[in-house]
Amino acid sequence: MSSSHRTAAPGPAPAVRPRAGQRARALAALWCGLALWWWAPAWAAGQRQVLVLYSLGADSASVWQTLVHRGMVEELAHQSWGDAPGIFEERFDAIRVGEQAAVDSMPPYLRTKYADVHLDAIVTENYLAARFLSAHPELFPGVPRHYVNHGRRDWRPADGDGYEVLSDFERAIGVIAQVAPRTRRIVVVGDQTPRVQEWIAGVRAVVPRFQRIAFEFWDDQNFDQLYAKAAALGPGDAIFMLATYRDKSGAKGVPPEIARKLAQTSPAPVFTHVQSLVLPGIVGGYVISGERIGRVIARLVLGQPADMGSAQDFVFDYPSARRFHLVDAPAGAQWLNRPPDTWETYRWQIIAGLTLIGLEGVLITALVLALRGRRQSMAALHDERTQLEARVVQRTLELMVANTQLEHQATTDPLTGIGNRRKMTEQIGKELERGRRSRRPLALLMIDIDHFKRINDTHGHEVGDRAIVAVARAVTDGMRSVDLVSRFGGEEFVALMPDTDLRVAAVAAERLRADVAALRISGDDGVQIALTISVGVAASGPRGTPDTPSLLLVRADKALYRAKKEGRDRVVVG
Repeated sequence: MSSSHRTAAPGPAPAVRPRAGQRARALAALWCGLALWWWAPAWAAGQRQVLVLYSLGADSASVWQTLVHRGMVEELAHQSWGDAPGIFEERFDAIRVGEQAAVDSMPPYLRTKYADVHLDAIVTENYLAARFLSAHPELFPGVPRHYVNHGRRDWRPADGDGYEVLSDFERAIGVIAQVAPRTRRIVVVGDQTPRVQEWIAGVRAVVPRFQRIAFEFWDDQNFDQLYAKAAALGPGDAIFMLATYRDKSGAKGVPPEIARKLAQTSPAPVFTHVQSLVLPGIVGGYVISGERIGRVIARLVLGQPADMGSAQDFVFDYPSARRFHLVDAPAGAQWLNRPPDTWETYRWQIIAGLTLIGLEGVLITALVLALRGRRQSMAALHDERTQLEARVVQRTLELMVANTQLEHQATTDPLTGIGNRRKMTEQIGKELERGRRSRRPLALLMIDIDHFKRINDTHGHEVGDRAIVAVARAVTDGMRSVDLVSRFGGEEFVALMPDTDLRVAAVAAERLRADVAALRISGDDGVQIALTISVGVAASGPRGTPDTPSLLLVRADKALYRAKKEGRDRVVVG
């Protein structure tokens, strides 16, 4: 399975839609657009076109993929509009569908989609995409190939160029001893996959250089055993976590989720060697930077020379470092989640406040000196101070109101007026905690408008917006007052139903599906457009392993995926 889209490198800021009173400017923009339409085919014919293959699926499913894509976009943003290449992006959704299924479906898909596309280069990111492309020389013959972060030590591809960064484990272990000098034992966490075993061999090679530290390697246990052993660690211990995907029984896991659980259970600090695992609760360390690898990909896309020499950096999570009292961090280290400096954030407010205080002091002093001995002058001074204090109180109240409005805006979707992704994510965590205390179930509906892209393409984005608003209103009206409905992104909604088991939630989802199926919205040409939705249902129970917001969302998302796959306009229970 794969997902794809075509992007272009960032250029100038997009034009703002003309407002009332700007008709002349709008007319000029229209003429410019006609001119662009006239000569755009000639420009596109000479544009560099590059296919980028990612291993780990959509950005939303992989922290690492998000970092790589961010680095690539930031690097391309420095290019002028005329130099922007055409970028085709394809993703092996290995995390969701499995490596073999993703690989098997890709060759015919690529051959069909790019049969008439002239590519100037192909760039792969990470091991799965690299091994797939090197195993298929018949795909895109003659097109230069670049294998980035391919995951094979000392591999020299015969059909292209390899760009691999090897973790500097001596520096990665050395920084633990530097920032946590009381460490006497380091536990290395990994699994039995060939790639992780190669990393473990790299760690073992540098162990003799740290005579004062004992090392243990936990790479052959179940996840439950791993968390139980981690919970038993004590002072003087530290964990060095490698990107781990499966346990001894073969059960699969997502490295960021494993890292979060490990940090929650372990009283010892958790260090790592990859940037995607530097999450809240994980200390960090000397890591391979996904953003810098993204910059390497951007330079290859542009046809520029690139190397992996600077793909590692010191990255730390600030709250975790404070929690474990880490010291002597390397100069120039990158700090994540660090609270903003008060002076840098409020510099002008502080200067203005001190200036006002100084002026007030000068004014009071002048009044006292000029009107000393006069009772009326003291009364006037008292009135002035009272007014100033009233103004301060008024400004404080205004600031509180403004902060309340900002918080509302930050958690509300501007199109539909319902909650947004941030609001829903926060509420899921709160309701899960409440459900664990009260031993009550919690249900979650993942809702997606069917064929929404077709509506946008056929009737325009304004009609698409009306469809989103109509579905949001129907879903909200069909829920209880205690339920929460949020727009999770695009045409996707999430409904949270406290104190509701899976059976009742499925009935409610079917009712919502029927309500939406009865909706009709008008297109600009007067055509009545029918809407349908697909719904994935998941629920947490009062017993068993506690759920997390991400696990509950993943189950609902998988159920939604099945609903889509089975024909849409249906409810599937996960």
